[in-house]
Amino acid sequence: MKLSSAKIIVPLLVALIGAAATLGSAVIGQNPKHSPTLTPTISSHPTNSECNQNLAQKICIANATVQINSDEPQQVKFQQRLPLQAGDTLKVLNLRYCIPPSATVNKVETKVFMFKNEVENYQYGLFTPSTLPTNIGCHNVGNFQSTWKLEPGQHKVVIPTIKHDGSNRVVNKSFYFHFDVGQ
Repeated sequence: MKLSSAKIIVPLLVALIGAAATLGSAVIGQNPKHSPTLTPTISSHPTNSECNQNLAQKICIANATVQINSDEPQQVKFQQRLPLQAGDTLKVLNLRYCIPPSATVNKVETKVFMFKNEVENYQYGLFTPSTLPTNIGCHNVGNFQSTWKLEPGQHKVVIPTIKHDGSNRVVNKSFYFHFDVGQ
């Protein structure tokens, strides 16, 4: 039995081309800003670039879904500004938060506060249930029962996450958005 060079070279070339294509697509799809060891496996990617930057270090909020009056729900991103009118109602429907692999956590809480004229007064708060998922990845949480009736002025909504790591309680107030309420 005699082997021809064509029978050896053709399958070898096909295998090399396939390997080169696989390697090329892996190099093109690589994100140089993130180390592969710090990128978590999550159900879907957060949409907030601020959350992506902090993902390797702490629990973060990717976005919030709000409803103004009875309009369609809309996503609000970090530092976004919404134009509203006095008398409008604002309801926070849900939050999407992410827990990175490096975070050790045994309980997560989140609260939503509205600061009228951006003066920190914790009187106007909305709260979530106390049992939130603590596993690695991104989670949606809702069940905010109250709505806010808006008055004229500039307002800021701050959404802190509270992480419990053993007996330590860490509050992160990095997610917020603004709205200007006209007459």
